[in-house]
Amino acid sequence: MRIFSVLLFILLTGCSAKPIASSAQKPVCDLPYSPYQATVTGYCQEPMANLPHKLKVINKRITIKPLNEIPAVFWFNEQMQYSLIKQAQPAPVIFIIAGTGASFESAKMQSLQKSFYQQGMHVISLSSPTYANYIVNSSNDSLMPGDLASDAIDLYQVMQLVWAQVQAQNKVQASSFAITGYSLGGAHAAFVAHVDESLQVFNFNKVLLINPPVSLYNSVSILDQYFDLKNNRPAAVAMFEEVFTRLAQVYARQKSSNFSQGSIFNLFKDTNLSVDELRLLIGATFRMSLSDMIFALDVSYNAGTITYKNHQIGKFESLTHSMHRTSVITFIDYFEHAMLPRAQRQDASVSKAELIQRYSLHAIEDYLKSANKINVVTNADDIILQAGELTYLQQVFAERAKIFPRGGHCGNFDRQSFVDYLATQFARPSNK
Repeated sequence: MRIFSVLLFILLTGCSAKPIASSAQKPVCDLPYSPYQATVTGYCQEPMANLPHKLKVINKRITIKPLNEIPAVFWFNEQMQYSLIKQAQPAPVIFIIAGTGASFESAKMQSLQKSFYQQGMHVISLSSPTYANYIVNSSNDSLMPGDLASDAIDLYQVMQLVWAQVQAQNKVQASSFAITGYSLGGAHAAFVAHVDESLQVFNFNKVLLINPPVSLYNSVSILDQYFDLKNNRPAAVAMFEEVFTRLAQVYARQKSSNFSQGSIFNLFKDTNLSVDELRLLIGATFRMSLSDMIFALDVSYNAGTITYKNHQIGKFESLTHSMHRTSVITFIDYFEHAMLPRAQRQDASVSKAELIQRYSLHAIEDYLKSANKINVVTNADDIILQAGELTYLQQVFAERAKIFPRGGHCGNFDRQSFVDYLATQFARPSNK
């Protein structure tokens, strides 16, 4: 079951599922549409864009923390990983920040890379600060992923180191700089841009927030509820087992074990998953990302929350015990038992409500309203937005907000309408 859990995680996060060639201008599936279907399998009812099938990606590593400070259990994560896609001539540089628990090479990142490279940009892709490789390599001794302002400062430092490396090693020449990110990475892009206003290392001329949460707390509360092991564990586990069984049966009947968008669509089509089951899968995938993040933090900072304090985990030591403990921890648990206490140790007057506001776009609302170079794009049926938050984005960004009617959460990155929109955003520099 653990093996198939990992398989499901790969399918839903797109870590290794390779998109099919995008030259055919037609829908590639006939799945019944819902925002949950679009979130899981992509908005496959709309024609795909004509994007490059393959790019010359330069996978790179950079030493940020001394290697002898990397815990032994993360021997495979020594050095921070990122990627570069280089134009043959001087060109604008765009940094892309991945979403919650995602790496620089996730399928969603690959779709965005193709769009921006096709527009003539050098593309530098960074993993989320919630991704294990980023966590274990961060030099920030007080790293607390999800603290958007603190994450932004850390990301900004990483970006400077990465930019210096690609200049030296790959001879990249920049005519300007832009930044974007999807989901949590979209919120991070906003806060990084805010940092840049003061430090002016990059002087971004364009910032695009893609499917960002308005409030991190509100969005993760939604996702936590999709996979409720505390209040409704028997029902959740029973449905989980049933879905896995059906997916395994359909997968076994496939002629090929290679993953493509087409095979994923067929896999989900033939299992006829209900809305509740799709929500469960989304919640389970989010929980797996959260578990990896918490484990990486616990080991890196010897917190002793889920692993034994002062115990050096060996390369080949079983992690089953730790994984079981992390599986029931929700983001709200992380917020209330880690983020809030830390903030109150720094300032005893900080309330829970104030911290929730701090970890949201509300914290930099005045900046977002005034910065003409910052745009937002999302979908009207984005599942991570609570009631009223779509309206909030429209009010803050006004004509700089683009709302697609359908697409769920990040489900339309390789669709024609979305790619066309990206082209309009980066065709020319924007004024502040």
